[in-house]
Amino acid sequence: MKTATDYSAPEILLLASRYDMTCDFVVRQLRRGSVSYLRLDTEDLASSAVELDPVRKRLVLERSGREYRITSERLRSVFFRRPVFLRDYGDDQCSPEEQFSRHQWSAFIRNLMIFDKARWINDPAATYRAEHKAVQLSLAVELGFPVPETRVTNAPRNHLFGREHRRVAIKGIDTVMVRANGQESFGFTTFGFSNELERDDWRAAPATIQTALDGKLDIRVTVIEEDVFAASISIDEGPTDDDWRLHKRDVRFRAFDLPETEKERCRALVRALGLRFGGIDLALCDGRFYFIEINPTGEWAWLVDSAGLPIDRAIADALSREVVASGE
Repeated sequence: MKTATDYSAPEILLLASRYDMTCDFVVRQLRRGSVSYLRLDTEDLASSAVELDPVRKRLVLERSGREYRITSERLRSVFFRRPVFLRDYGDDQCSPEEQFSRHQWSAFIRNLMIFDKARWINDPAATYRAEHKAVQLSLAVELGFPVPETRVTNAPRNHLFGREHRRVAIKGIDTVMVRANGQESFGFTTFGFSNELERDDWRAAPATIQTALDGKLDIRVTVIEEDVFAASISIDEGPTDDDWRLHKRDVRFRAFDLPETEKERCRALVRALGLRFGGIDLALCDGRFYFIEINPTGEWAWLVDSAGLPIDRAIADALSREVVASGE
């Protein structure tokens, strides 16, 4: 029989950002259970007192007059939302002291991997590998997914894919985000034609170039261990020929009945990457489900309401599973 919930010795740890709405959804579900959890937002760590014992695998944290003790013996699950400090693009507004603080807290969060007996969603080391698009694409092909023809290059040729006049999708190798003068800019996938690519314009940095899938239906698939949720993404009730994120006012999300063969392929990809969670982008074109990419920390909160997908409950259940098993 389980005893009363002891929040000072959490069984579930959530590592996120103060502004992470996705984590808010999971917390809401955890509150409905009888599990003890602690959410650590990276922005608030400097106002807490923390002490990590890497040999005994213990973390003591004091904040707002309360003490929390996290131990390897009691901690069962970790929800790792990859705090924003882990991908630091730099900020010209930050002082040297602030930059130093950000980097050190980033390293501190990574060192929490010492709690290796816990169920991580997802493990940071696996997340690091899974974020790389070339790794994703090569593995997806091995698992039977069709993928667009792809090149990663800083010297594209106008006959890159065998024809001079071919529509192509151009995207960054990694998430494209730059900050200047206190402003933040995000890069979307852009489209053009292969004969428009000029070699000299690309020398500064490589990009991912793929053959475009015209008349595609975008499918967002969210995998949590064995649970698979899919939603179609359409613009004005029709297919999309560009990046749907550029049409947020006209976009529609609906629950999508993904064939079981494709569900299992998505599960297999998540497992092969050492993950428990993955946000997968597929494109349905000419009757085939093309793999586009997987995000090991992908967003999904908007799909709970817009498409009626209980993703938040599935993640909370996955985090609580080891807690329930240990208390039986």
